[in-house]
Amino acid sequence: MCPAALAFETYAHTSFLAPIYDRIKVNKVVRKTNGTLFDTNPPSIWRQRKGPEADTAWDRVGSYLPPIVVSSKEIEALGKDPKNTVRMPESYGYGPDAYLASVESFHHIHCLDKLRREISYKHYWEKEEGPYPGSELHEAHTSHCIDVLIQSLMCTGSVDMITYNWVEGRDMMMADFNNNKVCKDFDAVLKWVDENGVRMNETQIRGMKPPPGAMRVPNEFVGHEVGGYSGHDH
Repeated sequence: MCPAALAFETYAHTSFLAPIYDRIKVNKVVRKTNGTLFDTNPPSIWRQRKGPEADTAWDRVGSYLPPIVVSSKEIEALGKDPKNTVRMPESYGYGPDAYLASVESFHHIHCLDKLRREISYKHYWEKEEGPYPGSELHEAHTSHCIDVLIQSLMCTGSVDMITYNWVEGRDMMMADFNNNKVCKDFDAVLKWVDENGVRMNETQIRGMKPPPGAMRVPNEFVGHEVGGYSGHDH
């Protein structure tokens, strides 16, 4: 097998376990990153620091996306215990072997959005959190997001090559960050989750309470509440 084919084959096995692959064919697509120092024309919405248009774009890919349902066997294959995992109420029609889960990339995007909003702290946070750096929970949320993102980047870090160019008006070489990349089809995953996620609104999700006898994990493992990807602290 040639090196390129081997790399392509290995690409599909970079997740510890991804039940999403059993539900949808996630194709690989080639995209070129926009790594220019200054913004492009038309401008990239992802470089916009604040405002309703930017908020809408970030919310679309990382805010309140519905959870999906996984089985007890899939929970065990993830190296976790179904007894400690939130089970879907049978009233929703998924049967007795149904547990809540979310696609991790949406949480990563939520965390990046959290840091975007942190740059404009006065605009997004000062009214409810007070002067920078805000409440203890707000600071913990921000630190959590930085920690999660660096761990993920070091785990799945790109080994694509960055080359260098001589550019007009400068006498030092400049990095060319416009790379061709093989990517998971994020739009297909987003569409599938939209169409197949649990039909629960934010109020219903937050209204779920532990049933009698539910096992609870130690408090130090607590993360964000389900659905809490709007950039707000909980």
